[in-house]
Amino acid sequence: MPLNRIFNEFRSKLLKVELGLLKLRSRRRGYDLIPRKVPSYSEIIIENYYKTEYTKNALLSYLIDPFIFEIQKNHSNYQECFIISEIMHELGYNVDIINWDNTTFIPKKKYDLVIDNHDNLKRLSNYFSNETTRVFHATNAHWLYQNVTEYNRCLHFFEKYGRAVEPVRLRTPGNSAEHCDVISMFGNEFTAATYGKYSNMIQHLPMSVSTQPEIVMGKDFGKAKKNFLWFNSYGALLKGLDVIIEAFNRMPDLELFVCGKLEPEADLMHSTIMQSKITPNIHFQGWIETDGEEFKKILLETAWVISASFSEGGGGSILNCMAKGLIPIISRSTSITLPNNTGFYIENNETASVVKLLLSLSQLPDATLKERSLRSFEFISTNHLLKNFKQGYNSFLKEITSDLPKKI
Repeated sequence: MPLNRIFNEFRSKLLKVELGLLKLRSRRRGYDLIPRKVPSYSEIIIENYYKTEYTKNALLSYLIDPFIFEIQKNHSNYQECFIISEIMHELGYNVDIINWDNTTFIPKKKYDLVIDNHDNLKRLSNYFSNETTRVFHATNAHWLYQNVTEYNRCLHFFEKYGRAVEPVRLRTPGNSAEHCDVISMFGNEFTAATYGKYSNMIQHLPMSVSTQPEIVMGKDFGKAKKNFLWFNSYGALLKGLDVIIEAFNRMPDLELFVCGKLEPEADLMHSTIMQSKITPNIHFQGWIETDGEEFKKILLETAWVISASFSEGGGGSILNCMAKGLIPIISRSTSITLPNNTGFYIENNETASVVKLLLSLSQLPDATLKERSLRSFEFISTNHLLKNFKQGYNSFLKEITSDLPKKI
């Protein structure tokens, strides 16, 4: 047995003995020692993160990760969450932070501004005053819409292949839209429409990309226009991967690269592979970081990023691929409004429509593709950088708040 293991075991036993003796002594003095409960991750409260002494307070109910660890780059919400806190601070608020799924936090102070990402506006509404400005920062389609869509996709798959797969993109219920003054949102009119009568409370903001925009030099568009990329995290059915695979099964001369975190959906992948008879032109690459060398190799080989997603709150994965110069081919429900002469829409998420569109696009002149690739890159560089989000959210908060707090 290694010496360090022997030492650690001895130390553990010694600590238990010492704790036992301490408990025995306390009982003799007439009281019991009760171990302090360690809060779960979702119960962590970060008070006055910037250590300020302003006259007004703000609560951010979103993500605590960016304030504890290094900001992750696999999704833009980490950097956007941190930027929101910075804007609150710059506008003169003492900033408290809790996680979106914190169900135990109870306010012990008056809050003048509250920004919530899920359901805490409803849970805590009785603790806020009439003067509290309440913002729902919606980063998805409405949970009812998305859950119905997810189940419908699973039902469609069952009816077609006779195999039931569990939904993996269900969202927990959250009704902050019914308890807020205003909604900040990414996406476009599609995402807004999923909120029904609350859609008139929405102010759209530019989603930021989490990758560094750049054009990969040396691409042969004559070859690349036959190659397409499907790039998402997980939720293959909701993202329409089955539709895309079926389409490429019918187009053996076109290549599809599939990049995503599909391990949680092994059962689905097995069903698709076994029953759709995936052809050699479809390549499963797994998850790939957008700023890595492996992704650059794929960028050199592909001209397009394709998505037949059925529900999105901003289409971040597509925006990140556009930042690298890929030309988008997307469904309307991807929630991205494409400028003229940039990308193309799939008019409906049916295999036949995808096949017809892709066969046509793969015949476009190389010069046309090169121009649209540059337009994609320029669109992201102009509208979807982190500075665009910060400017937009700063203006948004200034507009909805008045009598900004002054430092003591």
